Amino acid sequence: MNEKERLLSVLKGDRVDRPPVICPGGMMSACVTELSDQVGGGHHTNARAMVSAARKINELIGFENYGVPFCLTAEVEALGAIVNLGDNLVEPRVTQYNDQSLEAIIENNYRVDVSTGRMGVVLEAVRELSSSNNGVPVIGNVSGHISTATSVVEPLEMFKMLRWEPERAARFLAFTNDYLVRYALEMVRAGADVISISDPTATGEILGPRNFQKFAVPFYQTIIKALHKEGVPVILHICGNASNIIDSLNQVEVNAVSFDSIVNMKTARKGLKTGLMGNVNTQLLHTGVREKIVSITRNALHSEVDIVAPACGLSMATPIGNLKAMTDYVKEGSYH
Repeated sequence: MNEKERLLSVLKGDRVDRPPVICPGGMMSACVTELSDQVGGGHHTNARAMVSAARKINELIGFENYGVPFCLTAEVEALGAIVNLGDNLVEPRVTQYNDQSLEAIIENNYRVDVSTGRMGVVLEAVRELSSSNNGVPVIGNVSGHISTATSVVEPLEMFKMLRWEPERAARFLAFTNDYLVRYALEMVRAGADVISISDPTATGEILGPRNFQKFAVPFYQTIIKALHKEGVPVILHICGNASNIIDSLNQVEVNAVSFDSIVNMKTARKGLKTGLMGNVNTQLLHTGVREKIVSITRNALHSEVDIVAPACGLSMATPIGNLKAMTDYVKEGSYH
């Protein structure tokens, strides 16, 4: 099987020769400093540099996919958040929230053109990567609606609103999710084989099971249904300890759920009806020795994960050699 066939087969629930090993992009970016230096920068704003970085991640590190972009900030700029794009040592981050009311943001940005700005650069990169037709799956990445909303407006205010003004909060989340659906569908039209949704703020610890069920699940169902209608599988990443929201995640009908390293994958495997992705500790990948990285990767495989991947966002200082220790071990297949 080539890399594309293997990943798409796993996401369909079919049997494969071995689990794929991927780093989807977005929040889970493998464009670490060591690799970014080789690209020469510009991989957040220039399609050619973005394509080059995605290809090098596949060729030099061994992750079995192309994934763009390399952050979760492209969407929030169009909704008025101020972003610092960082450099080869620091990843992009929001530096100032939009201080308008939610209603003003909705009114002013209702017709956001997802084909312009940095989102347009991402779409151009997806088109170029998908045209390669060399057996490597292209993963388009979007931020989840909770994380997008809490990157556009002050997070604490948003969380207060979930409790005291739930209908107002729900309207803003619906607006945000609609925007993300349009962006994800444009990625599909550009040639993305898979869409990965990262929603690091939508943890069971932060939201709690009741709010996760009310403010997360219906919106995931909407975007996933739209993508499934186009025949495209979806990966959903949730940070933190997700043990209290497993039942809710089963209702989402996503193809695979990606978990943080705090989640016991054997326990998740028993409770989860979807595919399971993860969850090699990112701190270990940053500072650990090869033998320990191999050991933890083996544990993930023995926990019957369907896809091997880093557990969360990687430190920019993560050495390429440590990441290769993980990818090489999975590809060797000696864990059987």
